[in-house]
Amino acid sequence: MKRKINLLALLPALIFVMSCATYPGIDSRLAEDLVDLTKYDKGTNFKQFKTFSIVDSVFAIKDSKTGKRVLTPQAQLLLNQIVGNMQVRGYTRVDHKTGNPDLGLNVSLIEITNVSYYYPGWYWDYYGNYDPYYWGYSGYNYWYPYYPPAVTTYSSGTVIIDMLDLKNAKDHNNKLYVVWIAVIRGLLTGYHNTEDILTNVDQCFAQTPQITAN
Repeated sequence: MKRKINLLALLPALIFVMSCATYPGIDSRLAEDLVDLTKYDKGTNFKQFKTFSIVDSVFAIKDSKTGKRVLTPQAQLLLNQIVGNMQVRGYTRVDHKTGNPDLGLNVSLIEITNVSYYYPGWYWDYYGNYDPYYWGYSGYNYWYPYYPPAVTTYSSGTVIIDMLDLKNAKDHNNKLYVVWIAVIRGLLTGYHNTEDILTNVDQCFAQTPQITAN
């Protein structure tokens, strides 16, 4: 009986605490809205690669429209952030035409209204999105052999970073294997800024420590 009385005595205090609780602010909700998805080929030894090249612009796709390459100040910052992370991991940036890079990095920005199912490759048909010849591999194709689809909901925008194995292309029957992919979902809501994108690029690399030249 005494135990019941004590619980009843706590009830007003619990009601007071609940009444003081507030819904998380917009900043907290936006932070939770951002999702970083990374997948890598477990059969790849990233230490075999020493050099890399990156595209000089970001391929932008809006809904179902044909994409185009852009180099806005924000896009340049995004590319620079990726380059910085690769260099911290011990990789050396070289020219894609003359440097014979071991790895190639492609970056896409996709703005979508409603998509609930994502599989790396559904945007392959966009002309100019992936140009293997960018690294001097005419007649080669991209190849996504190893990971399952991801089901999610896109209500804003997505940044996609693909890392391609250029070093072993000939051994893979002219297929450029994607050995790592990073997807940053939840951008372009009108609230997220460039700093949010750059921070999440760092997070994508942080959650894939296997990417290192040393």
